[in-house]
Amino acid sequence: MLLLPSIAGAQMVYKCVGKGGAISYQSESCAGGKTAKSWSATPEAPPTNEELWRQHRAKKKAEADSRYLSRLAGRSRSGAATGAAVTSGSSGSSQCEHMKRMRDANVDNNTGYDGRRNWADQVYNACK
Repeated sequence: MLLLPSIAGAQMVYKCVGKGGAISYQSESCAGGKTAKSWSATPEAPPTNEELWRQHRAKKKAEADSRYLSRLAGRSRSGAATGAAVTSGSSGSSQCEHMKRMRDANVDNNTGYDGRRNWADQVYNACK
């Protein structure tokens, strides 16, 4: 009884060419020996829980890396030109207010999504 699932899982599929070029797929070898192609139709084993977690962690790491690199790229393109640098002598709340004023002053410059995202990141970093 325990051997039945392993026997049922291992099957071959045959592509047969019949009279007039009609193509059919079947689990038994073709009559007349006109097998065009055959392959194993054994299903793959489902991933283990450990493999699913590994894939999940890899996906989350890739997303975090992408966000980090996007932030770096955004700052390198427009950081110096938009006045993103704030003097280090100012207090945290004044840095936050200064960055908000800078963002509001530059909102009309039509910077697009990347520019707005860059300003949002800078305000967030100054106010956290």
